[in-house]
Amino acid sequence: MDMQLKGRRALVTGGTRGIGKAVALEFARQGADVVICGTNPEKLEQVKQELINLGVRADAYVCDVADPVQAEATVKRAAEFLGSIDILANIAGISPKKEGGFKVPFYELTIEQWDRVIDVNLNSMFYFSKYAAPYMMEQKYGRIINISSVVGLTSSEHGPAAACYTTSKTGAIGLTRAMAYELAEYNITVNAVAPGRIQTDMSAANNSYYNDLHMKLIPMKRFGTPQEVADAFVFLASDKSNYITGDTINLTGGWFL
Repeated sequence: MDMQLKGRRALVTGGTRGIGKAVALEFARQGADVVICGTNPEKLEQVKQELINLGVRADAYVCDVADPVQAEATVKRAAEFLGSIDILANIAGISPKKEGGFKVPFYELTIEQWDRVIDVNLNSMFYFSKYAAPYMMEQKYGRIINISSVVGLTSSEHGPAAACYTTSKTGAIGLTRAMAYELAEYNITVNAVAPGRIQTDMSAANNSYYNDLHMKLIPMKRFGTPQEVADAFVFLASDKSNYITGDTINLTGGWFL
């Protein structure tokens, strides 16, 4: 089997569940050594063991990605364990919802909710990229892949995405483009992946209203899987995407058609 990431060293934020876990495991299947971070020690240990069972070197660190001090320490620790960092996958994210899985209108959001979502979903990408980039710049190689969303590309009714979540995912695309331009001369590519409805614990919190609405909006008439998102991350992390940077890949089942 041809491993697309053999010998590469990857750091994945939000690697204990959903898309983050799927990406971490697929990176490992493709031959990369992987460090994950998250907030749940038990889940971190569980996924770490799954990664090791795939035959790669792996470690897992408790980290609140919204804290720049913890982010810096996690990147440094990961680089020391791995030897450096070739791939950074910024995936950690949260999405507030009202009881019953409905959207929280922007005028009902608390300041604390707004700040927390922006910190976790967007600012963490800046922190981790800022601290990982010097390793990549020194070795003249790197891949940074940020998670966005269909709601970062449209203002339509695409589910219970509160304004803070939508803003964070739009910001992820802008940050991706800015970093891609500034890092291109160092042979570092920066891209984003914008999934639509994916079968995760986060989307499972939606209610039947959104499930039915989304199924009507998706021409392929099904929701995507975390594995399908992981495959896109592997492509962008591999040498098969050498000439792609500053771009956003949509995984929506044709939502925009």
